[in-house]
Amino acid sequence: MIHHKTKVAVIGLGQWGRNHARIYAGMPNVHLAAVVDVNSADLRGFAHRYKAEAFTDYRKLLGQVDAVSVVVPTNLHFEVASAFLETESHVLVEKPMTATTAEAATLVELARRKNRVLLVGHVERFKPAVRRLAELARKPIFIQARRVRPYDRTRTMDVGVVMDLMIHDIDIVLSLVRGRIVEVGGLAVRVHNSQEDLAGCVAWLLASRVSADKAAEIEVTTPDRVIRLDYLKQRLAIHPFHGEVEDMAIHGDEPLLAELRHFINCVNGEEQPLVSGEDGLQALEVAHRLLQRMSTVAPPVRV
Repeated sequence: MIHHKTKVAVIGLGQWGRNHARIYAGMPNVHLAAVVDVNSADLRGFAHRYKAEAFTDYRKLLGQVDAVSVVVPTNLHFEVASAFLETESHVLVEKPMTATTAEAATLVELARRKNRVLLVGHVERFKPAVRRLAELARKPIFIQARRVRPYDRTRTMDVGVVMDLMIHDIDIVLSLVRGRIVEVGGLAVRVHNSQEDLAGCVAWLLASRVSADKAAEIEVTTPDRVIRLDYLKQRLAIHPFHGEVEDMAIHGDEPLLAELRHFINCVNGEEQPLVSGEDGLQALEVAHRLLQRMSTVAPPVRV
């Protein structure tokens, strides 16, 4: 029998925020108390569907909920997350954690001072195949990652491809290596807007939002094997230097469900954050170092 339900609100009802709300509403130990959005035309209808209250101003919920998912545009992450931490709500903030590393560091310190959970929404870490990869790749010596997708004019472009796509792989590489980054460099190409659309770095990470296809894969070389992971198919291929190749499909819960369940368990003191505020800050620091070192190439000009 469940005696207590964690009272949760979702701030931001874009596509991903709606997924947060949908999953919370189906969790037996969670009460989805409220959803917040300033622009959603069907805000009240959406809230009614999940028996939640509807608000257009998140400040009306300060001090009223146990925990929140912050799923607003990146430039608002710090404002919203810090307000809820200050009023002692636990916070899950989507990636990238904040717009600047200074903001991220402030959130980390605020969560520590208030003794609140601060979880960063690097949802790839909750994919079963990624967890299996972490178990297999204990001593990585070389990593290559590629994450590309076709251009989508309907997709929010509030950040460039490094913060949008590549930061997933930055976070995963940091979780595998657990070492200090010595050097960062990169190249970017602008195609459709003022943000970078194509990026590669000396860590052998490649990300693009202007590809002909959609793919997400990582290859990790260890002293005795090469492990390849297809994120989209959730398949692992293990190529030992001596022995037979092993190919396996990894199945499990929806990654966002696993992430939100983990968040609530952290709120209830049952688990420690898999992707802590410190982890989110470290990934953001590497991404910003990459952007600072990156030379940008404009698209060709027809003459």
